[in-house]
Amino acid sequence: MLLFMPTFCFSIEREDSTILEKMWSYKRNYTSNNIGSTTNTYMRYTLNTERRNFTMFLVPTLYAVAKGDRKYISESYGKTEIEKTHKFRTRSQVISNTIPHDRQVSEAFTDYLTPNIYDQTLYEDRLLSPFYRNNRFYYRYTIENVNGNLVHVSFRPKLKNTQLVKGYALVNKNTGRVVYTMYDGEFDMLKFHIDVVLGSEDTSSILPQRCASDLYFSFMGNRISSHFLATYNAPTSLPDSLNELESREMMETLRTFQLNEEEKGIYHKYDVERELEEARRNKEKILEDTLKPKKRTVGDVLWDIGDRLVTSSHTDAMGADFSLSPILNPQYISYSRNRGFSYKIQLGVRYSWNKKRYLTINPQIGYNFKIKQFFHYTPIRMTYNPKRNGYAELIIANDNRISHYSIRQAIKNMHPEMEDKEFDRVNVNYFTDNYIKALNNVVAYDWLEIKAGLVYHIRKADNVQAMRDFDMPTSYRSFAPTFTLHLTPWQRGPYLTVNYERSIKGILGSNLEYERYEFDASHKFKLDCLRQINLKAGFGLYTNKETSYFLDYANFRDQNLPGGWEDEWSGNFQLLNSEWYNTSRYYLRGHASYESPLLVCSFLPLVGKYIERETIYFSLLSIQHTRPYAEIGYGVTTRFVSIGAFGSFLNAKPKEFGLKFTFELFRKW
Repeated sequence: MLLFMPTFCFSIEREDSTILEKMWSYKRNYTSNNIGSTTNTYMRYTLNTERRNFTMFLVPTLYAVAKGDRKYISESYGKTEIEKTHKFRTRSQVISNTIPHDRQVSEAFTDYLTPNIYDQTLYEDRLLSPFYRNNRFYYRYTIENVNGNLVHVSFRPKLKNTQLVKGYALVNKNTGRVVYTMYDGEFDMLKFHIDVVLGSEDTSSILPQRCASDLYFSFMGNRISSHFLATYNAPTSLPDSLNELESREMMETLRTFQLNEEEKGIYHKYDVERELEEARRNKEKILEDTLKPKKRTVGDVLWDIGDRLVTSSHTDAMGADFSLSPILNPQYISYSRNRGFSYKIQLGVRYSWNKKRYLTINPQIGYNFKIKQFFHYTPIRMTYNPKRNGYAELIIANDNRISHYSIRQAIKNMHPEMEDKEFDRVNVNYFTDNYIKALNNVVAYDWLEIKAGLVYHIRKADNVQAMRDFDMPTSYRSFAPTFTLHLTPWQRGPYLTVNYERSIKGILGSNLEYERYEFDASHKFKLDCLRQINLKAGFGLYTNKETSYFLDYANFRDQNLPGGWEDEWSGNFQLLNSEWYNTSRYYLRGHASYESPLLVCSFLPLVGKYIERETIYFSLLSIQHTRPYAEIGYGVTTRFVSIGAFGSFLNAKPKEFGLKFTFELFRKW
C-alpha cells in the first residue's frame, strides 16, 4: 500500500490540473467570437437605506435617496450589446422606478450584473478573474466531486487585495464549462456577493443567463443594502426607436419573473404617496387660480443647490443638451509641491442637427491657488464627419504664466547698473498668455490624421508699469499657422505626432517671429493581469534665431490644472521648475512607467487590501545649457486617494523630493 500511494496521489493531482486546464481553455476551445451580438435584458433592483446621515448628500448618484423613503425599487428592460472584450453596453428602453426625480443608481452598482468570467477581469477594468489562465498565480484552487459530470471548484486569493475575489464554481468535468459560480469581494466602497448562472453550451455559454448580486455600501455611518437581479436572452424584442419610456403598465408585460411581496409593497406605498401628492397639487392649483402663484419653498431651492453641488446635471432645452460636472468634484482637485492646489469644473453643450452633424461646446474653468490665477479653456467644435473625425474647432483660452530669462537679460543689458535684487522686486519676466485657435481636423487615412489651422497669442506683462519704465513692450503678439500630423502606421505600434508652427510678423500686430518643430511618440504595452507599460518620448526645437522670447512648446509644458492620474502622471515631470519649460531652444525627453495592481504595497498587512494599482515612474530630460535631469517616482491608487512620491536628480545627483495626490473617492460613480 505504501508503494502505490505516491502514484495514487499523483493521479488525483493530475486529474485536478486537467479540470482546471479545461476550465481555463473553455472559451478558446468551445466558443466563437461574439463581439457585436445583442441580447434582450431585464434588470431589477431594490435599495434599502438602513442608516443615513447628512454626509450621504455628498455621495454622487445617492443624493436623491439621502432623504425621504428608505426603500426603493427600479426596473428596466432593454438591450445589452457586447462591444468588445470586457465591455457590455446596456440601453434601457422601458423603465419603472420609485426613486425621486426618476433617478437611477450609479453604474458602480449595475456593472456587477454583467460579469465576463472568462476574460482577465470580471468587469471592464477591475477584479482579476479566477477563470482566466494567467491569473492563476493569484489564486488557490480546491476541487471536489459533486455528482455526475459536475465538479466543485473553489478559489480563494493568495493575499487579501481589492482586485481579487473568493468563491466557487460548478464546472462540467468533460468540457470545463462553468455552469454556475458564486463569489464575494470588495471594491470601491462596495462589498458584493454575486451569483451567476451561465448560458448553455454554445456561443452564449460565456455570458450570464441570470445574475443576482447583493451589494452593501458603507460610508461615514451610512449603510445601504441592495439586491439586483438580471436575466438575459429575454423573449420580447422591442423596436430600436423605443428609448427610456417610463411605463409601469408595459413593464408588467415584460417582466421575466414576478415581484415578491416586499417589492409589491414598495410600489404600493409609492403609488399611495403619489396619489396624495397629486391631490395636494390639484388643491394648490385651484388656490393659485383664485389667488396668486405659489412661490418655491426654501426646501425646493436648497434641494436644487445641493443637487448641483455633488452630482452631474443634464438638461435639454431649445433642442440642445446641457451638462455640468459636480461643483464639489474631488476628482478635479489635486496638489503638488511645485504647483500647489488646483481645481476645475467642466460644462458641456451639444446641439445636433443629425447623427453626422453636431455642435459641442465644452468649457473648462479652473483655479490654481499657488499662483492665484483663473484658467479657462473653451473649445467650440462643429463635427461634420464623425466617421473620419472631421471637425472644425475654435478654441478660446488662457494659458500658464510664461517667462523667459531673455527679456530680463535684454533689460539688464539696457540698465547694467541694476542689481538682481531690483529685478526680482519689479518682477518683469512674467507674462499672462491669452490665445485663440482656429483648427480643422480630419482622418485622411486609417493611419493618418491631419490637423491644420491658425493660432494667435497675446502675452501681456504682469507688471505693465515696470515694462513701460524700462521702455519695453508691455505685450508680445504672435500670429502663426500650425500643422499637426497624428500617425499610427502600425496596428500595434507607437502613436506618432509631428507638430509644426511658424509665426509671421506684421499680421494682427504680431511682433514675434519663430519657427518650431516637435516630434512625439507614445505607446502602451498592455499585459495580462491589469499590468501595463507606458512609454513616451519627445523632441522639439526652435529653428528661427531672431528671437528667443517665449519658447512655448506644445508637448513640453507645465500643467497648472488637474487632468487626472492617467492623463498627467505618465508623460509629465512632477518636480521640474516651471521656468525650465521655456528656457531652451530644444528639448529631448523620455518617460516610462509600469503599472500593476499587485506589486509592493499590496502585500502589506491592513493597507494592502485597499491598493487598486501601483505605478513606478521614470523620466529623463535634456535641454540647452543644463546637465541631464531625471525623475523617479512611485505611486499607489486606492478607493480614497492616489498618492505619488517623486525624487529628482540633476547630473545624477539628488536635487528635490516631493509628493502629489489627487482624490479618487467615488471616481467611477
